[in-house]
Amino acid sequence: MNRARTFSFERTARDGGRIRLNGRRVAEVRRLALIDFFPAPGAPALIGRDVGVPLYWRQYANHQDPERSLDSHRRLDGLEAGPGWLRLRATGATRSRSALSCFVVTFRAGANGRVTVAVSARLEIPPGPGWQVTPQPDHGELAFCTLWPAGVFSPTGQEPKRFQSCLVQRGGRVEAIAHHHLESPDKQRLRLGPGDRFAWVLEDGNPMITLGSGTRAEAGICAYMWDTHFGLRACRGGKPVVLRPGTVRTADYTLGVLGRATAARLLRRAVLRSPGAVADMPVYAGGRQDFRATFRSAGIDRNTAWPWQQSVMRGNPRAVEFARAARVGCGDRYSLRIRHRASAHSAWQATTLGPAFGEPAFRRGGRLRLTARVRTRGLCGRVRIALRVHHPGRGSVFDVADYEVFPSAWLLARDRDWCKLRIETPRLSPAPDRVHLLLELDGTGRAWFDDVELERLP
Repeated sequence: MNRARTFSFERTARDGGRIRLNGRRVAEVRRLALIDFFPAPGAPALIGRDVGVPLYWRQYANHQDPERSLDSHRRLDGLEAGPGWLRLRATGATRSRSALSCFVVTFRAGANGRVTVAVSARLEIPPGPGWQVTPQPDHGELAFCTLWPAGVFSPTGQEPKRFQSCLVQRGGRVEAIAHHHLESPDKQRLRLGPGDRFAWVLEDGNPMITLGSGTRAEAGICAYMWDTHFGLRACRGGKPVVLRPGTVRTADYTLGVLGRATAARLLRRAVLRSPGAVADMPVYAGGRQDFRATFRSAGIDRNTAWPWQQSVMRGNPRAVEFARAARVGCGDRYSLRIRHRASAHSAWQATTLGPAFGEPAFRRGGRLRLTARVRTRGLCGRVRIALRVHHPGRGSVFDVADYEVFPSAWLLARDRDWCKLRIETPRLSPAPDRVHLLLELDGTGRAWFDDVELERLP
């Protein structure tokens, strides 16, 4: 005889509580986020304690803004329960109550003992000024689900990685998306419709999102730690829109588990989505940078490799050309090149240095030295290298205006063969938690950078 499956809900706060099945804790809601989700007895958590699944709507970019995230005025209530199921209601709003959020969350226990979570989300704009939504190029703006599986990324680099790729199943078509730290089109604007499934694979238990009837969404995978954002598209033509009073948007999904055997069969017939030309991006590696390796190179661990990135700080981006040169180098034939056809200020930059990216922590009171070789042709302007350093407690790590910059002297020569630029910081206290390397061109002309090396000094 099957044992009765009985859920219970224990309130721990106005916006949180614990969910138990036959006395065993299977999930918790804290500050209106689902955490510590264990889908079966003895199984590892699919959702951990550090990053939960929000049970409220939000615009993902700048979601710390209380007018973009509906996690103010939070409340969690137990609605009802029956044999093998439990239903909760999570409500929230923007701080000004310009938009209202209601999630009905139903836990169910299947015959196999596995627990699934069905979510029905409703967004409503009450009387008032409306709610402004700004464009999000990578996925739908009205995010109703953000899921980060436990163990998919280790900020310290100490824990083994779980889940090596994502799967998207639309009817009989299955696509695989490899995990790498590239901001690439294979991770962006993934269109999903009713019944489509999205999963992280391949372990014994694999988290899977299934869209409900009537839900059409666009998903995007974060290149940093492979969390995925599911949202409804609200903006058109890259322009903001104001959702007027009376507007209602809804979305439904189920969070479940895909077994290893089924996931393996899907993975075998999946078509790999291409990252495109972004895979030619050079890889940042410790020590001296010779720019030989890209994300297409054999032997690269794409789970731990980080890319050099491009940034235009001033001027028309169409007048700026970034390239990995394969015929010009200092001592070999590889380097990074910038070309400006009109006056601009741009940089190659490495922004993934620090303990959040699996590197050792920087030492309090230590110094940093950055060196590089530089070559110019037709320069009408100036070239330099720089270190951009963030100190804990001094503003946001996401705002470069809060960083301290240590630049080299400017190189002004119109045509100069390889010469050395150098920076050495004073003793840094407190120890930085982020460090960026910048290779800059300001003006017009061409510049090549090679043999870039960051050293940690006593």
